[in-house]
Amino acid sequence: MKLLDFIFAARPMLLLPVWSIYLISFRYYRDAVSLQFDAYLVLFGATFLFAGAYYINQVYDYDSDLFNKKLGFLQKGLIGIGQMKAAYIIVSILGLAAGAVSGTIVFTALSVILLLGYIYSAPPVRLKDRPLAGLLANSVAYGIFLPLTVPGLKPEIFTSYLLLPLFMFLAVAAGYLLTIIPDREGDLASGKKTLAAFIPDRAIIALGVVFIVVSLVCAWNLDHYYLIGVSALSLGLFTVALIRPRPGVILFACKFPILLMSLLAGCYYPAYLVFLVALLIVTRLYYRRRFNLDYPRLS
Repeated sequence: MKLLDFIFAARPMLLLPVWSIYLISFRYYRDAVSLQFDAYLVLFGATFLFAGAYYINQVYDYDSDLFNKKLGFLQKGLIGIGQMKAAYIIVSILGLAAGAVSGTIVFTALSVILLLGYIYSAPPVRLKDRPLAGLLANSVAYGIFLPLTVPGLKPEIFTSYLLLPLFMFLAVAAGYLLTIIPDREGDLASGKKTLAAFIPDRAIIALGVVFIVVSLVCAWNLDHYYLIGVSALSLGLFTVALIRPRPGVILFACKFPILLMSLLAGCYYPAYLVFLVALLIVTRLYYRRRFNLDYPRLS
């Protein structure tokens, strides 16, 4: 169970955007129907770095997570703070090592992801506690630099690769905006100042709608009909949330686009879809056994 605790403390269900964005980007840039060793190496490296970001986040968000009643591996004593920090160091080293043998662009992108993941949570910077910095840190790490970790990108045609990262940036930013709404009370109680501390729910959701509309334009210019569909369906959900900003509706609107992106990646690479189903089953069993909770849920 201790090993499983460390695996699930890395929040594998929250790693779905990492894997899905990477696979969609890989298919777009490389147009390959299967992944070779270099692609798997980078994928594992990115996974380790984002898992590390979740580890260090739990260390520095101990009090607010307790207030918000989030699943507490530290709060319940399943993992010690020292153990969590050690896990962060190990996965960070492994992630950077994967980047070091994968080329300059990949190593640079993974290094930026590592840096953003640390200063997002750790004092004195704590980007997550700043209204715009938290939004930008998430969107840049997932949306801009993660797609650029696809091995084989060449610096001389670098600018031609930026439209897809822009789409991902906007999609991630829109989703992030909805995640800060449920955490408003806990964040305020712990002194955090996200956008939710300054503007009401509808204004936050409206900004998310703007991001989704621009992402739809990007998808159209990419001639990527699947991404057009993802943006269009997301726009519908965000509009419903704007009209009826209730917690269940907001949570569903936040999670459903991630599901769509995961299904798209699974259509490209069916083995990934099988992996997701297995992960969902194992996760449900783990959280039922360990926390007596039904997790994950769409609402």
